[in-house]
Amino acid sequence: MKLLLPLTLLCIGIILSAGCTGPLITPAPTPTPSPTPTPPPTPGPIPPLGLEPRPTDVVPPYQRVVVQVTKNTVAIDPHISVLFAGGAGQSAVRVMTATIVRSDGLTETKAAMYPEIGTMILLSGTTRTDRVIVNMSYTNGATYTVKDERVPFQSPNT
Repeated sequence: MKLLLPLTLLCIGIILSAGCTGPLITPAPTPTPSPTPTPPPTPGPIPPLGLEPRPTDVVPPYQRVVVQVTKNTVAIDPHISVLFAGGAGQSAVRVMTATIVRSDGLTETKAAMYPEIGTMILLSGTTRTDRVIVNMSYTNGATYTVKDERVPFQSPNT
């Protein structure tokens, strides 16, 4: 009887160790398909902006703002001023962007971050008719074109 207990424990130990000493089989790694990079779309040529204005966006009433566009009447400095005059949505405006398409084909864009009443952007105009486009970007991510108009040069002598 004294021999039976150690013999039983020895057998159990052999059985347990036999399961642990077998060859170690590791599963083959599952190949993960590598994503094939999709080339970014190549942008086509951007058509130049013309002098013909396009319709502006419909801005929700609670985001509307007033912008005044005027051209200097002095022929040696025919700059165009874009004035932020406030409105219901003035506190939600993040960026006011003004773009001029000049009659000589040049384009210029300037921006004002978080404009307040009286914020002004000055653009270099010509002594002919230029086009001005004003966009407002809001804190909620929306962007609207609020002005798109032709601005003629008007000499005070005519």
